[in-house]
Amino acid sequence: MRLFGYAPERGAAAGDTMPFYHDGKWHLFFSQPPVGAWEYVERARVSTAYLQSDDLVSWTVMPDAFGPGAHGECDGDGIWTGSVIEYEGVFHFFYTGYNRQSASPQSICKATSTDMKTWDKSGGNPLILPDPRWYETVDWRDPFVYRDEEAGCFKMLISARLKDGPQFRRGCVAVATSNDLEHWEVGPPLASSMLTHCPECPEIFKLGDWWYLVESRYSERMQTLYRVARSPEGPWESRKLDSLDGRRFYAAKSASDGERRFSFAWIPFRKHHGPKRSWVWGGELGSPRELAALPDGTLVSRLPQEVDDSYDTSVEHQLRPMLGDWAGGYSPQCDATGSYAYAFLDGPDRDDVLLDVVIEPAANTEAVGVLIEPRGGDHLDSGYSLAIEPMKERVVFDRWPAAMDPLWDSLVLNERHGIEVSQEIDSPLVERPLAFTPEDRRYRVQILRNGSAIECFVAGQVVASFRVYDISNTDACGLFVQEGSATFHDLNFRK
Repeated sequence: MRLFGYAPERGAAAGDTMPFYHDGKWHLFFSQPPVGAWEYVERARVSTAYLQSDDLVSWTVMPDAFGPGAHGECDGDGIWTGSVIEYEGVFHFFYTGYNRQSASPQSICKATSTDMKTWDKSGGNPLILPDPRWYETVDWRDPFVYRDEEAGCFKMLISARLKDGPQFRRGCVAVATSNDLEHWEVGPPLASSMLTHCPECPEIFKLGDWWYLVESRYSERMQTLYRVARSPEGPWESRKLDSLDGRRFYAAKSASDGERRFSFAWIPFRKHHGPKRSWVWGGELGSPRELAALPDGTLVSRLPQEVDDSYDTSVEHQLRPMLGDWAGGYSPQCDATGSYAYAFLDGPDRDDVLLDVVIEPAANTEAVGVLIEPRGGDHLDSGYSLAIEPMKERVVFDRWPAAMDPLWDSLVLNERHGIEVSQEIDSPLVERPLAFTPEDRRYRVQILRNGSAIECFVAGQVVASFRVYDISNTDACGLFVQEGSATFHDLNFRK
């Protein structure tokens, strides 16, 4: 079983991930809300599910780790995100206990195991509560524990809020320290940049010559962001490409086998799977993403080679030009200078398939890319597209027709064309700046489809993920060129 598109049978969705590597195996713990729970508070009463893999490709469903305690206990209303660390042959699972009735509803708790199958919750739970010298008492979650060899102790990062400061900018990463993983001392924050309401799922790691502080923010761009520094104490800097994906790949956490590091997260559902309903917490898991550090500290995300190799069965396809000057077979060429051209690709379905193509746009080409779920045939009424915009140095995943200002929505889309466009908070749906332009100006594009879930890997550096519920009755995908020309090298589909 591949990871991409997985949602648990024993839960309503896959939520925040807690990856851990040990003794040649990848262990992926993740939060799962109860079956049928779409509304808060019941959806927040999550338990912890568990997957395991030897190779990042084939994953085995393991028995669930553990669930909430009894009503009124510190974790009686949910087992929220945490992290796992091994010490002296014992696995320590630090997690967030949720108890709505408490004055401090979120607290740091722990369970231990010797085999990662049977877990015993600590009799000392809750282990850590917010220290009112620095922090508010409501937000106190997502513990990430690591060994600081230089300091000679264990450290824990905690999502928190300062007790003072601008109301919507008090978010910070609190720090606690311990010598034995049992007794903890809360200290001042690692980072209090006055940039967000409350960070989520923080982690810290070193990759190459750089240290990375990763956190997710729901109150601004709903993304997993990173900051970079030469030291684990900071100061923390931003980069042009400062996030791991767009709004629809959230709460990413990573793990390393000692040589390579991989990030894991989820692609959300819409409520009751309605195409125009609001997004909810939790969905299906995305593919593992390999993280790599560029010389300037920029963090890029790539499809792991072993995952790419697992799609090893070719699927026949046929190019069907619809508009513009197209030539070629498996490496189509198109000239749309001063215009727009598109073609459909017949053959592949949407069931766990990979589209792989190297796109080479000519100089001064405005946009080139892949159509997804185009509707209307030669009218091209609606659909989605992944666009590479070389001159703007960005990748955009978006839909058409785009929402206009309300006046034009009414006059043009509604009255003239009879189209109702939902006003998304995402506009464009996903926009990703490119960290660099490939030296040969060729952009490899790998698009994974599994039902409604889509992941678009571009140029070995950015990913754009989304979920498309409005499926075309005819064509699954196509190619396009806008104001320029391009060659689509080595176009192929694989399962």
